[in-house]
Amino acid sequence: MRWSLRAVLGSLQLPVAGVGAALLAFVWRTAVTMPPPPPGSDGFVHGLAGFFLLVFGLVGFVLLAGGLLIPPGPGYGVEFTRNQRWLFAYALVSPALAVGGFLATVVASSALGGLGGLAGSAVSLVVLKAPLAVLVGVGWKGAQVAAARF
Repeated sequence: MRWSLRAVLGSLQLPVAGVGAALLAFVWRTAVTMPPPPPGSDGFVHGLAGFFLLVFGLVGFVLLAGGLLIPPGPGYGVEFTRNQRWLFAYALVSPALAVGGFLATVVASSALGGLGGLAGSAVSLVVLKAPLAVLVGVGWKGAQVAAARF
């Protein structure tokens, strides 16, 4: 039996997205249950733990969006439309835009003084739109499946 590249890559669609979703769930649970820093400490360890949770959450989100973007193999996986794939592609590129926007915020706030808050708002808008794009794409597919079934 011959394996095609599409079949091998298509078999990775749901496992990659599942690992990303599991990592996001772990990061969310850890961040919610993380105790506050002890009184009298400077909070460095707490902040460092928060930074690493942010990095792991970013990796989980990239895995989720990238996994959903992988085309399905023959007979398994989820077949998304072109527009839904565009939403997942935006969500995959969005973390890079957010990091670039954060660096631009640092440069703008040091060079121009007062525009740092405006650039920070733009970065947070990009970061908030990425999960919304994934939710809209998956919800859109769910509505299509529900409409075809009922």
